[in-house]
Amino acid sequence: MAVLNQKSILDMIKEFRRNWHILCDSERTTVCGADSMLLALQLSMADNNKQHNGEFTVPLSDVLLTWKFFLHEKLNLPVENMEVIDHYEDIRRTYDDFLKNSNMLDLIDVYKKCSVLISNCENKANISPVSIF
Repeated sequence: MAVLNQKSILDMIKEFRRNWHILCDSERTTVCGADSMLLALQLSMADNNKQHNGEFTVPLSDVLLTWKFFLHEKLNLPVENMEVIDHYEDIRRTYDDFLKNSNMLDLIDVYKKCSVLISNCENKANISPVSIF
């Protein structure tokens, strides 16, 4: 099953690369995997912490807690009864700005953009938002 999901995701990325000029305004776009997304979130949180507390650090537990909420929110999954870190909106804005300024898209954004093209894609039924991760 994991191999099937991986192939479906790779096919989605190939479809995105073929049609990126329709979906994106920039000349180049880099697709971020989960590891880059987590790193960008950590840097966004550290930057936010520096603005509010003066230190460019963030505890790993806060990063993971925010990561869980972040994924649920971006994938439109239920977020009730989940803890939200202080200044989450600022962190999210910093994350989005970082990706935009770097001409990057994360896997969830690619998934959402490809859903526009998905009617032309054979693997429509094989990809769900949760299967990306």
